[in-house]
Amino acid sequence: MGLLVISPALSAFIEMSPTVLALVGALMGALTLLTKGPRFSRATIDLAVTLAVLSGFVASSALWSVDTSRSLGAAKDVFGYSVAAVLLFQGILTLTDDQCDRLARVSLIGLLIGLVSVVGWELYFAFLTEDPRFVGNVFTLHKITVYGAFFAVMLFAQPKPVWKGIAALFAVLTLLYGQSTGVVLAIVFVAVMFFIPMRYRHRALVGFFAIYLSLALIAPFVASPVFAILKSLGWLAFYPGTFAARLDLWQMISPHIIDRLVLGHGANTMRDAVGVVVNPTYYVQTDLPSAHNIVFDLWFELGALGIIAYGALLGAIIRMIRGLSGPCHFMASNCLIVSASPIAYGFGLDVFRNRQGMSSSIWLCGWPLMMASRVSAR
Repeated sequence: MGLLVISPALSAFIEMSPTVLALVGALMGALTLLTKGPRFSRATIDLAVTLAVLSGFVASSALWSVDTSRSLGAAKDVFGYSVAAVLLFQGILTLTDDQCDRLARVSLIGLLIGLVSVVGWELYFAFLTEDPRFVGNVFTLHKITVYGAFFAVMLFAQPKPVWKGIAALFAVLTLLYGQSTGVVLAIVFVAVMFFIPMRYRHRALVGFFAIYLSLALIAPFVASPVFAILKSLGWLAFYPGTFAARLDLWQMISPHIIDRLVLGHGANTMRDAVGVVVNPTYYVQTDLPSAHNIVFDLWFELGALGIIAYGALLGAIIRMIRGLSGPCHFMASNCLIVSASPIAYGFGLDVFRNRQGMSSSIWLCGWPLMMASRVSAR
């Protein structure tokens, strides 16, 4: 219980805390199973099978990878965090209703602390630095703002107006000072979902991801023409440090994607692909940590099969969400939107390989969605 109070704040201040917290969450799940018996539910079995197939797919990419050792390392990480997710999932499903209610109440305190911490960081970067867009640790601001979006969605799902007011305050301050286009898009999408009547929300969720996946399928084929058109119109010069730089990177990556369209270059090979950066116009980073976009990461590393697997995973989650209603549906659907929007725009937190992204999803997004799904899983 105490860990849930401090974990959101730790996520905003300590770089690798989500990894530690995910492992602690898995330990909590394992201890719960040891005390109550390892009787796995159908929902847990389905999750385990899905994650096992995912781990196997990532491991198989070593057969055609340009760097076998990195792909095998990615498969090991995916398998380890998949085990953590399954243990945490089953541990929450075995809680009694009273225990789950206490867990939810304690979590609200932690979410409030975390949200205040994120807002504090935003205001610090906005008023105590010369230019918040180009400070050395600006990625820290982007990362914790994504966490804040998760926290805000969970608070928005609460019935009392005070929680909704706190979440709305975070949204306004992030729109003004957050300096993260991906999170801004996520806030806009969540706001739209909030005002959509409840009976139409799932249709809206399906529509959002239908558009999202359609764009993902054509992304490497349209990046270069879009870059050329916007550059000729002068529309990229107004903000060269963010969107223009990323679009520049995407159009340089696209030809390499098309060269290995079906299977890609192998899991966890994007970081070593510095050779794709040739005569950049706006992209000025000396390192290539990722494509800064999960769609291009997947296209480059796992090809069309990776995009298909990603779409199938999203489809399975959306089908699970369909069984929820009211606040549970709002929280689950919007956490999924928040997961997709920022990483699709700019972070490239590749769920198949990045430990920070994987553990953050398990801990910050996973456990509340699992609590919500208890209603339909039992």
